[in-house]
Amino acid sequence: MSSSLGVHVTSQILGQKVHMDTLVYSWAIMGSILLISFLLTRNLKIEGYSVKQSILETIWGLINGLTSTQIPGNKGKNFIPLIGGIFIFTLFAYWLGLMPWKVGEAFTWWPQLDNGNHWEGSSPAADLNVTAGMALISLITYIIAGIKSGGIGYVLNYFKPLGFVEWLDLLVRPLTLALRLFANTIAGEILVMSILGLVAVILPVFAVAFELFIGLIQALVFSLLTTVYIGTAVAHSEHAEEH
Repeated sequence: MSSSLGVHVTSQILGQKVHMDTLVYSWAIMGSILLISFLLTRNLKIEGYSVKQSILETIWGLINGLTSTQIPGNKGKNFIPLIGGIFIFTLFAYWLGLMPWKVGEAFTWWPQLDNGNHWEGSSPAADLNVTAGMALISLITYIIAGIKSGGIGYVLNYFKPLGFVEWLDLLVRPLTLALRLFANTIAGEILVMSILGLVAVILPVFAVAFELFIGLIQALVFSLLTTVYIGTAVAHSEHAEEH
């Protein structure tokens, strides 16, 4: 197994050390999502629609199902863009790390790492900076959702006798979100690279197929947990309003 796993291509930007591979991959994913969304939403039909529209409606149905069942008060529709964006970005980010980037070593222009090894590519989700950033977005969203829904009553929950539990949630929830996705992504890449190092053909295909499925599960779990946290904040704020 290559020692370059988890090592990033770095550069200095405004005096700060930046993981350029993570930055480029993340922006490439976001750009791809925007482009694909634009192309797939052209010429949508009510009847007799195509495969691309079926795919879109399947994804929309999944995200709508998550938000409508977990967020009370018919407020789930307001969070469909956010949860949908998290789901698709996480899915693309996880899958990106499974691509055969090792073939890049055949090119002289392929980047090398500080340890002398060739960079073999890695998912943005294998960078804790990315997963922590996504978890922070989730944290800010469910705090704002709680305040918007319950106003001062939601804020007062943090200053009640058992308010320390609410403060603890502010730390535990984003921490578990970030570490779960990060650890599972790293584990998946280690699995695929280990199998590639042992067996060159056939078996790696099944390993990659399995990890593609795991990527779908990870995207669903991150989206589901974010939705549950938002729903919990809204429910608590509505309960506080009633009292």
